[in-house]
Amino acid sequence: MLRALLALAFLLLPAIARGEAPADGQRLILVTMDGTRWQEVFRGADKALAVDPKFTHPDWKETVEKAWSTGPAVMPFLHSLPTMGGVLHGNRDAGQCMRVTNPMWFSYPGYNELLTGRPDPAITSNDKNWNRNTTFLEWLNRRPAFAGQVRMYGTWDVFPYIINDKRSGVPVNAEDAGKLPTETRTMRMAQDALRTAGGMRVLYVALGDTDEFAHEGDYAQYLSAMNRDDDFIAELWRMAQADPAWRGRTTLIVTTDHGRGAKPGAYWTEHGSAAGWKLAPQDYTIADPEGFIGSDAIWLAAIGPGVHAAPAGSACLTQSQIAASVLTALGEDWRAFDAGVGAPLPFFK
Repeated sequence: MLRALLALAFLLLPAIARGEAPADGQRLILVTMDGTRWQEVFRGADKALAVDPKFTHPDWKETVEKAWSTGPAVMPFLHSLPTMGGVLHGNRDAGQCMRVTNPMWFSYPGYNELLTGRPDPAITSNDKNWNRNTTFLEWLNRRPAFAGQVRMYGTWDVFPYIINDKRSGVPVNAEDAGKLPTETRTMRMAQDALRTAGGMRVLYVALGDTDEFAHEGDYAQYLSAMNRDDDFIAELWRMAQADPAWRGRTTLIVTTDHGRGAKPGAYWTEHGSAAGWKLAPQDYTIADPEGFIGSDAIWLAAIGPGVHAAPAGSACLTQSQIAASVLTALGEDWRAFDAGVGAPLPFFK
């Protein structure tokens, strides 16, 4: 299956494989996988969690241990991107580093940083507060070349507030939030939009089952959600390359809003900094004033015109660089959006 997918990709992507960018009309598919750790993305299943009955039901033990024993087994499509000229970055075992810069290490602060290019120290909860900051989605939607061509489908009912859909004019669908598995209908709606919305240029899909199942302590379903997300992302990419309006013009970016705790035992189920824990200790299942060390660590995958491998020895990259990277991929001047945001990631030119 993977070989067939790669063969199809090579047939469809000659310009991308050569790193050539089209003159105009660039498009974007951004996918976020909420709270997905770099450890499982690159290492595969954690052996200790796989055999712990508190986190893995015995019926799933063999699948978790064997079928998802490596990162490529869990997420084969993402691991295929470097062979097609793309990147997969954030493997700390290989000396790669990517992190959030917001001080909270949880969702609303993470999505704000990702979509605006700046951490906002005033965002200290996941409460449904209208975002005072302008996301790159809103900025694009106000530009003539993108007006009415920016859409979002999400699995969390806070997204309308993060995107500030009332002010931004960006349609945000989050009607299935909180209904596990939350992603299946979201995926179908995103695919339908890509299939039918001929004028769309920016599609943002925010998936959430990984975080939901992790908080529930269900490790098998957490890995299953990762594997399902990988299939979905591969299908979105296939659809884009089969459409003449998107083929050779599309940049795909996949990332996460935050990581998860790296300490042994139940720490993988939680995330948040010491500052976040101190603000609301009642919101956590583990009492630890140090917070959940490691949940600032994130990762990113990308492929598209102008995407190339990062130079060796890159410094630790940050979530605040994603907004400028998106705008660069779309052929826009990121400084016109906000000259103070993080500069584009070294994968983009």
